[in-house]
Amino acid sequence: MKVLSVDWGSKKIGLALGDTRLKLAIPLKSLKNGEGVFRDLLSIIKQHSIDVVLVGLPLTPSGKEGQRALEVRKFAQELKKLLPEEVSVEFWDERYTTEEAYRLMANAGETKKRELKDSLSAYVILMEFLESV
Repeated sequence: MKVLSVDWGSKKIGLALGDTRLKLAIPLKSLKNGEGVFRDLLSIIKQHSIDVVLVGLPLTPSGKEGQRALEVRKFAQELKKLLPEEVSVEFWDERYTTEEAYRLMANAGETKKRELKDSLSAYVILMEFLESV
């Protein structure tokens, strides 16, 4: 099963592509959040024959949903309306994925960290998911 992991942000959306059979994930380039983002996502989903869109859900440290989680759910709901019926949308607890992404980039410069943070966060979300299936 092919999976597209999404780390939603108000400015940028990090993406990672994975395969549950191969247990393989790779970060993709981030998308600028705004006009045309759904068109770009649909193009990526079609191009890679995605079966599942895995959306990181930003929970509070206590596991509750706050305002940001509501924004992510709204984004996912809008995306789901545009997807073919056979493509599902699932949520994944993304607590601490940004910290893990920064750990992976420990030796990168500040500019590179800002550039890669969103996609590596999506990659971490996807790796956790792949380890669970």
